[in-house]
Amino acid sequence: MPPPTLPPLPSRGASSTMPLTVKQISEAQQSGTTGEKGAPFVVDGVETANVRLVGLVSGKTERNTDVSFTIDDGTGRLDFIRWVNDGADSAETAAVQNGMYVSVIGSLKGLQERKRATAFAIRPVTDYNEVTLHFIQCVRMHLENTKSQIGGPAKTYSAMGSSSSNGFSEMTTPTSVKSNPAPVLSVTNGSKTDLNTEVLNVFREPANVESEHGVHIDEIVKRFRLPEAKIKVAIDYLADIGHIYSTIDESHYKSAFNE
Repeated sequence: MPPPTLPPLPSRGASSTMPLTVKQISEAQQSGTTGEKGAPFVVDGVETANVRLVGLVSGKTERNTDVSFTIDDGTGRLDFIRWVNDGADSAETAAVQNGMYVSVIGSLKGLQERKRATAFAIRPVTDYNEVTLHFIQCVRMHLENTKSQIGGPAKTYSAMGSSSSNGFSEMTTPTSVKSNPAPVLSVTNGSKTDLNTEVLNVFREPANVESEHGVHIDEIVKRFRLPEAKIKVAIDYLADIGHIYSTIDESHYKSAFNE
């Protein structure tokens, strides 16, 4: 059966999470002609503020209110700061050590000549296939954006580099995701609703978006009354394509889209 498709997501710029390499970030240009402070950065003609990187941690420095560190992904180095507001933040940053591969979601700040990033989610990489998958996602997104947007104005990033009118194209679906499609839940007016979409809708509910730690997997299992293994397949799919990310542990997840 073909891989499941997700419904188109609205273009929200800073609300979307874009997989990038440090080199892509270093070459990003601020939108506008003056590069004024606060202007969004543009990568391959697409405006983006929230980014996801995977790389090696170095130079970790802990203070009372924040933790700073550098991510090296083999294409370059980028400095991050993670603000520490409570015990959950402290536990998250304590799990990260120098020499460890991590996945980081954050936002780009600063001016063209001096970029920096603020992290709002960071977790250790436990499966090194994730490093390879991340680079595949970066390459595919770059190819898709440069193919579809040559000569056009800067657009707002929506999902994995696909346009908001087309949802997820065949090119932008990771290979690991294609091999593990979610089961169909129902058919309404001839339209199939897959488990991935239904689970994503739970994470995008206003109360869950506002929740600091997100939603526990057990809550999703209770909601759908399905085996935990099936729910985990859907959650893994959504995490692979950057729609959700883990928060305080590998059982809590939160939507990457702020609604």
